[in-house]
Amino acid sequence: MRLKDIELAWRRVWIRALTSILARRRADRLPDWRRARVLFLRHDRIGDMILSTGLLRTIAEAHPGVALDVLASPVNAPVLEHSPAVARTIVFRRGGIGAYPRIVRALRSRRYDVVIDCMVTAPSLTTLLLMWASGARHRVGVADRGNDAAYTMLVPRLAWGSHMVERLGSLAGAFGIDPAAADLSPEIVLGDEERINGEAEWLENGNGNGPDPRLRLLLNVSAGRGHRFWPDDRFVEAVRRANAGQPPLNVLVIASPDERTRATTVAAALGGRAVETPTVRHAFGLVASADAVFTPDTSIAHAASALRKPCVAMYVHETAEEWGLYGADGMNVVSPTRELMSLEVAPVASALRGLLDDVRGGTAR
Repeated sequence: MRLKDIELAWRRVWIRALTSILARRRADRLPDWRRARVLFLRHDRIGDMILSTGLLRTIAEAHPGVALDVLASPVNAPVLEHSPAVARTIVFRRGGIGAYPRIVRALRSRRYDVVIDCMVTAPSLTTLLLMWASGARHRVGVADRGNDAAYTMLVPRLAWGSHMVERLGSLAGAFGIDPAAADLSPEIVLGDEERINGEAEWLENGNGNGPDPRLRLLLNVSAGRGHRFWPDDRFVEAVRRANAGQPPLNVLVIASPDERTRATTVAAALGGRAVETPTVRHAFGLVASADAVFTPDTSIAHAASALRKPCVAMYVHETAEEWGLYGADGMNVVSPTRELMSLEVAPVASALRGLLDDVRGGTAR
């Protein structure tokens, strides 16, 4: 048996054990939504948190008396800054023998009435541990994932929901909300200073002689994982083809810190400028002040959806339906295989050309 198989088997044993423990703690009455303390568990990636923001807003608006806290990871907690839906963000830092005792003390002190399991596709050992740690009387989760007994309030999978936003939206049913009638579109709330700083980056790339009439294209070249890598020369060629015969673009290029050289190379080839993004909020400011966004499948694509910015996003085969753009103009361009390298320039350039034409014509939001 491979080491990975042993690890998965051991994880399943612990999931069954925790499910059995939680099953012994049943609720004897429904929550009072007029003053309930609710904890939403979202201790993973930036994109996952962005896609959860519509659900958080929906719950908060439906029950104004609810105190809605979110347990976040250090990397995705900044997504919730300025969010009126969230009362408190609790950052869970994994690692070290003292991590879980500390979080147990912190969560138990809040005396939560309800805890929500955000893992809507498969059970998570860490999430089950955190549900137990919260001490909440009511535990909300999606049914038919093999651990139904762990929850006191089960919601069914949505028959019509294929996108992750809609899968998360099924959790709204526990709060008496019809997911089909709710606006689950993700959102990011920016402060005035963040918007001003984003605007300043574009102006710095201008000619210094008054307003810059050029269309602003934000290009992200980083994808985080090897199977979503797309070469620098293809980014350059796609933008050149998409804008052929049109006025020059105002192009800003961003990348992860370990790929800054890529951003500099692509920006130089396109007559644009590479911009460092020291925080994810800085990147959000750039998205908000852009006219159009071009990116592989990353948190930048989800930010474009949340900030309602027209976007062309590239996805590997069979992922766009679940993780693609949601609630914003644009197009998901999908590779024929599970490697983005198999995606040629032509379909990307065509999609980007159409988007830029729509923006110039005022038909994109």
